[in-house]
Amino acid sequence: MATTKQNQMIAGRMVEFQDRFEKLPNDDAQWLIQNAGEAVDLFVSAVVNRAKESVKAVVAVLSEIIATVTIPATTAKFIAKDKFKVDTGRKAKVRISYLGDNFKAWFMGKIEEPFAGSTIYGRKLNSDSVDGPIIAGLGGKEKAETTLAELFAMMGRQAKGESGELLTNGYANIFYIRDISNTLRAVHVDCYGDGWIVHAYSVENPNGWRVGTQVFSRNSLAPQAA
Repeated sequence: MATTKQNQMIAGRMVEFQDRFEKLPNDDAQWLIQNAGEAVDLFVSAVVNRAKESVKAVVAVLSEIIATVTIPATTAKFIAKDKFKVDTGRKAKVRISYLGDNFKAWFMGKIEEPFAGSTIYGRKLNSDSVDGPIIAGLGGKEKAETTLAELFAMMGRQAKGESGELLTNGYANIFYIRDISNTLRAVHVDCYGDGWIVHAYSVENPNGWRVGTQVFSRNSLAPQAA
């Protein structure tokens, strides 16, 4: 319930409300006079539901689940510099044709501990969007977060750019991963010609992602998640 102080502050704003009431059409003003209690209920309901509508808006950015991938457990540490190497030769475990400067600066020094396996879920963007609404739609930063090991495992399933869960048609695949300074970044992988291209961007990047981009996460997209 609102505190006494909050009630007093709301009452103090009534002058502003009066200015708005004076601009109402006559019919609406008359209804308000005759149905003051119902009008207050409508106002309170709008305030209470504003957060729910905001959540609906950010969730609507994302499609339903379109990809589900099981990532096996690991027993060794994941050392980024040993895995992410530019190599498009026939013997390359994963063909990588380019690593962006941001990715090299933020991630090549990272070492991840072994983990017990996971399930990764993918969705596409229903509309152009910056990272904020996407992360919110995934349930926040903690739920949106994945790891380099999971990303590399998925790239390994399409090591030569074959068709699969990751898009290989020029559209981005986005993973939200913490870098060596524990800052959450948007890691973008796509496949052109002879190998995978890997970039990393700040989640504050104003340019955003285009509709059709695919976003992968772990916890938030599981069907049983709250």
